[in-house]
Amino acid sequence: MAIDEALLRHLYAYDRTLPLVPTSEVDPVTDPSTRQAVPGLRRERVTFASTHDERVLATLTMPAEGGPYPAVIMQHGSTPSGRHQMTTPTPALTQPLSVQWALTGFVAVTVDAYGFGSREGADNRGRLTPNRPDLMYRTRDARIQGVQDLMRTIDYLLTRSEVRGDAIGYHGVSMGCRLGVPFIALDHRVKAASLFVGGSAAYSRFVVEGTPFAGLADEEQRIFDLTDPITFAPLTAHIPKFVANGLKDTLVTLEGGQRLQAAFAEPKALHWFDGNHGDSPASLVEQARAFLSQHLRG
Repeated sequence: MAIDEALLRHLYAYDRTLPLVPTSEVDPVTDPSTRQAVPGLRRERVTFASTHDERVLATLTMPAEGGPYPAVIMQHGSTPSGRHQMTTPTPALTQPLSVQWALTGFVAVTVDAYGFGSREGADNRGRLTPNRPDLMYRTRDARIQGVQDLMRTIDYLLTRSEVRGDAIGYHGVSMGCRLGVPFIALDHRVKAASLFVGGSAAYSRFVVEGTPFAGLADEEQRIFDLTDPITFAPLTAHIPKFVANGLKDTLVTLEGGQRLQAAFAEPKALHWFDGNHGDSPASLVEQARAFLSQHLRG
């Protein structure tokens, strides 16, 4: 089903003049192996208003002095831990991704997506499975909310003196790719993006055939077309993209990754690694960081 670009832009548009009403508190950056502060960095846990009376919760990890710096908004995959996947150190990973990237001169902005981490509500897990067509409209609304939250994150970052407003990038993994492709397609304030293990395939659809919701097949197709990244990928000619997928991805599938990679407009740097959905090599993630640095630092 062909979707008019003007309709897409209308559906995801919001009032940028909405007050942010921000809050902020210090959140120490520590190394769990030593229980000492990581030198040269500081961190804040912030909240700000989004659309539909939602509030976004995010963590900013940044160099302790100097600036302004390029910023990268980092969106996690479908995990109950939300932004902590990229923010909170563990004994096995003493320097999570946000710390690694902040140490290279980025303001790393990890965001709890709507329905994840601190923002998880009742039955939010259910809307992620194909066998819950009873939640298809809620899923549509959640996906749009997630994109608008990312747009509001830019609104917030533009108020921060530590951030270069002309050098904001995006890094999304899995679901972070699902939300990120519409985000970068519609919001031209994002100047470069890295997108890992995204795709377009049946895993993101609802099964309605043979269910009490069989009469909503056309609606299910419409929801897919209005929210799936493959609809937005051709609208990304304005932004350089680093795109990576796994050859053995059992969730997105090889075909799903190929389909989305092919749909992206140039400029794009396409990469494949020998692994499953959660096996993105650290070396490839580092290449993505270098790609963002190249395009954001100018």
